[in-house]
Amino acid sequence: MSKKFDEIEKIIKRLRNECPWDKKQTHKTLRKYVIEEAHELVDAIDKKNDSKIMDELGDILLQVMLHSAIAEERGKFTIDEVIDNLSKKMKRRHPHVFSNGKARTDNDVLKKWVEIKKEEKKHKSVMDEVPSYLPSLILSSKIQRRASIKRFEWNNIKGVYKKIEEEVKEIKRAKNHIEREDEIGDLLFTVSHLANRLGVDGEMALKKSTKKFASRFKEIENLADKEGKKIENMTLQEMDRLWNKAKK
Repeated sequence: MSKKFDEIEKIIKRLRNECPWDKKQTHKTLRKYVIEEAHELVDAIDKKNDSKIMDELGDILLQVMLHSAIAEERGKFTIDEVIDNLSKKMKRRHPHVFSNGKARTDNDVLKKWVEIKKEEKKHKSVMDEVPSYLPSLILSSKIQRRASIKRFEWNNIKGVYKKIEEEVKEIKRAKNHIEREDEIGDLLFTVSHLANRLGVDGEMALKKSTKKFASRFKEIENLADKEGKKIENMTLQEMDRLWNKAKK
């Protein structure tokens, strides 16, 4: 492992010295690639493609190595310091493993993790540590999980269902676009909480349903073509018939 790591470290340093493209890169110019590679890894995981997962993990490691090389050139930190910092962080945040701390459930672990992280970063609120740039559904889920650590949530799931019903009614009562936007946001936020309470990854659930719709719509297009028809010229009943056929 050490030889392999030394090899990639040498490759990165050579690229930074000899490759015109790599030499130009900064933390800022590489930012979009970090995001892209993370999404590509998630896609590979969703597809359960082990070969692709390995490949994408390598691409993410490349980003770690490049950012560390850039920092080292500026005299800020090295890849060794990145690894050392990670090792120390994992030990601090897992006292139930590396010291005399106790954690009986995964929820206990998460609660302790947040408490230690808050203390490390001197945050006044558990909300301060949640990055605002996250996709909205993930951000909503994360915010609500942080609130639940402080036991700020409905006593039981019936309260969540009731709140969803209330939000739907408020959308219907909304008088203008601003009010509708506000109420729809509240509904989506509450549905995100419902997903949390049911142990469902809301982001993954929505992505799965979206892909399912897209796949069925393509099938409807194919069925319509076979019948010599165009979807935009079909009646609602005809569309519904093809939709049900596509679901089979």
